[in-house]
Order: sequence, then C-alpha cells, then structure tokens
Amino acid sequence: MFSLEAARLGYRVHVFEPDAGCPAGQVSAVEVNASYSDTEALRQFAQGVDVVTYEFENIPFAAIEAVAEFVPVHPRGEALHICQNREREKTFLAGHKIPRAPFWVIDSAPALAAALKELDGPGVLKTASFGYDGKGQLRVKRGDDAEATWSRFGAPRAVLEGWIDFTHEFSIVCARGLDGAVSLFPASENRH
Repeated sequence: MFSLEAARLGYRVHVFEPDAGCPAGQVSAVEVNASYSDTEALRQFAQGVDVVTYEFENIPFAAIEAVAEFVPVHPRGEALHICQNREREKTFLAGHKIPRAPFWVIDSAPALAAALKELDGPGVLKTASFGYDGKGQLRVKRGDDAEATWSRFGAPRAVLEGWIDFTHEFSIVCARGLDGAVSLFPASENRH
C-alpha cells in the first residue's frame, strides 16, 4: 500500500526484501533481494535512496543500524528495538503510563507460578520475541501447573498478560511528519 501511494505522489520506491517477487517489489521502481544480514547489500541499498522506512517489526535491528549510517530511518531504530520484544514494549508502555493489560515478565517456571497467583482471571502467555498474530501464545489461568506449562511453552522469556475481554480488534495506522503533523489511515478491523 505504501509503494502504491508513494508512486501516486511521484516517488520512486525501492524495496529491500530477502525473497524475490514480494508484493511491494512488484509495484515498486526497484526491488533488491538480499538477506537482512548482508551488511554490504544493505549499505549499497541505503546509498541509492533518500530515506528508509520499514513495514513490519521482524527486521533485524542490526539491518536498520546499517542503513541508518547513510540515510535517515523513520521510525528510528530505537522504536523497532522496543517493538521487537514484548518485555521491552510493555515496560516502555508502563513507563510512559500508557494503558495496557496487566503484565508480568516470565523467565522460569517459578516466575510463572508467582504470576499465576497474582493473575485475576485468565491470561495469555506470550513469547517475548517473534510471536505474531497469535503465534507464540498460550491461554493460561490461575491454578494451572506452572512447571508443565512453562516446559510445554518452550520459550526462554515470556510476558504473561491479563486477559482483556473484547468484542473487536482494530488497527489504526498513523504517520507523523518531521514537523509533528499526524495523518491517520481509516481504522480497519482485524479478524483472526
């Protein structure tokens, strides 16, 4: 969507993607295919553009750092670093007094057992990193066997979130300019 809108405004979008023929690459001026760990390819890519943005949070932070040596990156790499890990993300939100579900950082079966005792109702145990759209998640409740649950879960670190009873989930994508102006795309309902 970004590539199509940018083209309508007269911009030539270059896409960096490990796999050839990605959807954005099919509608962009240039598609570069290389691994996100290929620092030289990233640097060459960065030298051919004026600014870099990214569309999802599973890009290695090191890749963003590599291109940031040459061009501005928006959002900054620090935002990506926070969003890539639920522990960092929840801690950031809590530190800025942004509403969120109650949460506990879990790194062992005893930590899970302690959190389950404090949990009021059901909860969701989520991997700290790399979970997406329900992957890396397990519904739990007070009284569950923490040892068996942690063993079955299999992640080195996790976040336990209190359950939020909701009827709909929406995403709102917004963009903020360097001048602070904010533009919003229409809200879209997520159906999983």
